[in-house]
Amino acid sequence: MLKAVVFDLDNTLVSCNLDFKLLRKELACPDDIDLLEHVASSSEDAKRRALNDIILRHEIEDARSSTLMKGAPELLKWMEEKHLYSGVITRNCRHAAETKLKSNNIEVHELITREDFPAKPNPDSLLFLIEKWQLASEQVIYVGDHEYDIKTAENAGCLSCFISNGNVTPPNMTEATYTFASLGELHHYLVKTL
Repeated sequence: MLKAVVFDLDNTLVSCNLDFKLLRKELACPDDIDLLEHVASSSEDAKRRALNDIILRHEIEDARSSTLMKGAPELLKWMEEKHLYSGVITRNCRHAAETKLKSNNIEVHELITREDFPAKPNPDSLLFLIEKWQLASEQVIYVGDHEYDIKTAENAGCLSCFISNGNVTPPNMTEATYTFASLGELHHYLVKTL
């Protein structure tokens, strides 16, 4: 039986309007390389700090304009009523993530950012929550809108849920345990099954 729902943050619980093309340009990061890996691969400390500062600036600007995704308040309220654990695992920095949660009145049991564990799709953050909450991996579902989210759940042995936000579901997302167009659809499904 499901005991916990863990969410990605950007474009899952709250909106994200980061201009990734501009960010890649400012970082001189090729399209086929992960942004965080690009920054980490810099051999010079000063350059790595400067690149990280660029990402932080973009994240903080985006955090100030984030809004709740449709269906998020109702789902979170229902989870609280059902005494389900709630968490967020994000590739955001802590400051941006906390800003987004606070400005959108979102409260979760645990917030994990890239400062806490290696970034998704590394499963360590999700495995930490499973252990902390003393749950079996099949009692946890990880919900997100990106391939990293599905891979994180898969790597941790958890259920996965891809939220398409009404977009066409990419072929590689068919690996997700569940696929829904919105958090509202996920909420409706959980109400029927729990």
